[in-house]
Amino acid sequence: MLAASCAALSPAPGSSGDAVSLAAAESAFAAHSVREDMRVAFLANFAADGVFVRKGWTPAIADLQGRTAPPIVLDWRPAHTEVAASGEMGLSTGPWKLTSKSDASAAPAFGQFVSIWKREPGGPWKVAVDIGISNPRDSLWDAPLDAMPSGTSVARDERAVASAEERFQLAERSSGVASAYRAFASQRIRFYREGLDPAVGRDAAFAVTDVIHDQLRWTVEQAEVSRSGDFGYSRGHYAAASAPEKVLGYFLRVWRPENGGWRIVMDVATS
Repeated sequence: MLAASCAALSPAPGSSGDAVSLAAAESAFAAHSVREDMRVAFLANFAADGVFVRKGWTPAIADLQGRTAPPIVLDWRPAHTEVAASGEMGLSTGPWKLTSKSDASAAPAFGQFVSIWKREPGGPWKVAVDIGISNPRDSLWDAPLDAMPSGTSVARDERAVASAEERFQLAERSSGVASAYRAFASQRIRFYREGLDPAVGRDAAFAVTDVIHDQLRWTVEQAEVSRSGDFGYSRGHYAAASAPEKVLGYFLRVWRPENGGWRIVMDVATS
């Protein structure tokens, strides 16, 4: 029954149909935010158990129901989308822009969002996890959409991402940050850090990781693998190795199997 459901969800391998449909859902979400307001749009598009970062990973619906809409216009667009072969889980990321409704002279703020979306057979895409960074300019705003073709299912291991995280963190403790990322980063990794322009690809990511010397302790709060076994993510918080009890920020990593092992295709951390 599960195999039949997955087949019904996903187009043939090599098609970008699922990634395009996810981009369309993201674009409609952004249009709703601009047309009405971000609060209403978030309430309509987050999953019932969806989370975002608000001084920690926070249930989005419960948090937003107790708030009024802020006096801003929040707009964004997908620059990259990819979806598991099973079609029920995917990644969307791209630039956002925030402008003030109350101060016409205020300069806009810019950044990048990273979202995990999920859907059930026959159901709509809903945001399951959302995190982002700010950056100094409108990076990637004009980048064409990169809707990645779907891959193929692999044998599913529910602990695949949790195990990959353990190996990655062990490598960081034993060999340093740069060495760990060189061992676990995909060729197409996207690496986002607060206040910096987004780094796309290994060379750009390593230009950042190679000058990071502070070791961190990453605490995984949730790790999940798609039904097709070819897509997963981990999210949690991090602290300095020297003071592991003090939370410094929050992270999301997207993992996919490549060349015989799980590799990081998306790595975002915010303070």
